[in-house]
Amino acid sequence: MERVKLGIIGLGLAWERLHAPALSRLQDRYEIVAVCDADGAKAKSVAQFLGLAEDSWYYDYNKMLARKDIEAVESLVPISGNYEAAEAVIRSGKHLIAEKPLASTLEAAQELIKLRDKKKVQVMVAENVRYEEQNILLKNLITGGHIGNPIYFIDNHVVEYRQESERGGFGQTDWRQHPDFKGGVIMDSGVHHVARMRFLFGDATSVFAHGRPSEIDFAPYSCINGLLQFPGNVMGHYAFLLIGKETQAPLVGLRIFGTHGEIYLEEPNCGYVNVTYKENTNSTAISYNPGQGYFLELENFHAALRHGAKIESTPEKALGDIATVFAIIESARLSEAVNPKNVGKISQSYILPKVTSYPGARTAAKMNT
Repeated sequence: MERVKLGIIGLGLAWERLHAPALSRLQDRYEIVAVCDADGAKAKSVAQFLGLAEDSWYYDYNKMLARKDIEAVESLVPISGNYEAAEAVIRSGKHLIAEKPLASTLEAAQELIKLRDKKKVQVMVAENVRYEEQNILLKNLITGGHIGNPIYFIDNHVVEYRQESERGGFGQTDWRQHPDFKGGVIMDSGVHHVARMRFLFGDATSVFAHGRPSEIDFAPYSCINGLLQFPGNVMGHYAFLLIGKETQAPLVGLRIFGTHGEIYLEEPNCGYVNVTYKENTNSTAISYNPGQGYFLELENFHAALRHGAKIESTPEKALGDIATVFAIIESARLSEAVNPKNVGKISQSYILPKVTSYPGARTAAKMNT
């Protein structure tokens, strides 16, 4: 099997905990030939660990992108640096695996899509929820009519973000604690929640949300609740609490109600999906293998480059995710319903600062996802 020669930008937590383990399982499909991080010592250490040549580590990704032996790049930088790194990769003519969200503004994401088309390269957004086995199972249950027509769902997320950060979670990074991009944790984590909803039910047609304003640095709201409408008049209640902890079992999780039954996923790593029916007391527990999204997305990207496979997590889908997160935030700010398709027209200066205003040099200096 012909391997893809890969360069890595950003060697922080996302690399260490998520992408490096997945790539280690795919050594027959990927060959890492160069790595880059603003912390040169870290880049050198990772290069040595991977057994790369002495000249294969960088602290300036533009220098790494000048290499002729790199076919594709995985960019794992902080959110406010996503646009700049992705633009540099695409302009170099290399294929790209971009971290989510594709960019921190709609305008920037749209510019990257145009640039991709101009340069004729493949771009995948590493939104793992579109590849997780449990979400594919959920979608198949819905489209297969196992609970009849979907009517309503509850999607509940509760986390004590500060506490999780202090225990070594992803929130420990300074750029997450003090974000310089719109939405903070509501964008960083909430974009996963939105991506799953859109994967299962399609594009939201209307959002009405309320938020609990907070002085916390990492998000504009400590709790945000939204009612979302999807095609087929499917209604969903989305809740994200950042300063709480569920002390009851089982968790509320994701519950999807249909005309004939209900689907229940307690949380992504529980290992099974429950299906129950209105007409009888029978229930079915369907098992799945959790935590496979990062592996499967890389498998998909390789298949796209080598066999012409369709990329599941496209920049266009990522753009829709960003727009829906902004619609939730804007609806809470305005106390009125918002259509994600119109979110860019609501408050141009508030949502869409110019792409050129993004502090590339500053974000590169603290590259640590």
